[in-house]
Amino acid sequence: MPPAIVSVPLERLGSLFVVTIQVNETRSAKLILDTGASHTILARAIARDLGLFSLRTVTSVIMHTVGGAVQADMVPVDSIRLGGAEVRNSVVAIHDLPDVPQEIEGLLGLSVLREFEVTLDTSRSRLLLGLPQP
Repeated sequence: MPPAIVSVPLERLGSLFVVTIQVNETRSAKLILDTGASHTILARAIARDLGLFSLRTVTSVIMHTVGGAVQADMVPVDSIRLGGAEVRNSVVAIHDLPDVPQEIEGLLGLSVLREFEVTLDTSRSRLLLGLPQP
């Protein structure tokens, strides 16, 4: 049986694709779609708004970025929703990305995307997510 497909709208911001997500079913955020990033990164403002540091155990990792190595706190989140698709019990890095427009609050990486069969439809600005079948 083929997987169900969820079509998620993307916004173009210059050469970037931006996706709007819901974190823990309460906080929306605009993230850069980055299929080359191993981690999903959320801005400190999101962590503060959701109380992620006070509710969970925090670990740190060194991430190797285009701008060099940076240290980031890793925290679990209950839910990340992209349209009708959802990833539960994920871990995200908390880090403020430098040199991004003010409305961008992180990036969506493989820690979330690996849960789906991903197709990027650039001509229609859509992210197509194949949902796993039970």
